[in-house]
Amino acid sequence: MSSELTTHVVFACDAGMGSSAMGASLLRNKLKAAGISDVKVSNAAIANLTGDEELIISHSRLTDRATHMAPNAKHYSVENFMASPKYDEVVALLAEQRK
Repeated sequence: MSSELTTHVVFACDAGMGSSAMGASLLRNKLKAAGISDVKVSNAAIANLTGDEELIISHSRLTDRATHMAPNAKHYSVENFMASPKYDEVVALLAEQRK
């Protein structure tokens, strides 16, 4: 990923719904609280990744597959979509890009 602004974060999982959708909602709320309003957060099945993604969050068991599907994206692995310190790292990264 280049030093350009990240404008889209994708939560990737097997089915593209369920816990990844809840994780996406949590990150949206964290971004809103940080005053970051220009980042789209969505969720998708790993099989539907296009390779154009900028930043992907996936469960640690799935990160290898997500990396294979989108090798140019920045990847974050989490153990639990519902509570992860990685979300704060992502918010900090996005905030720093906007300074």
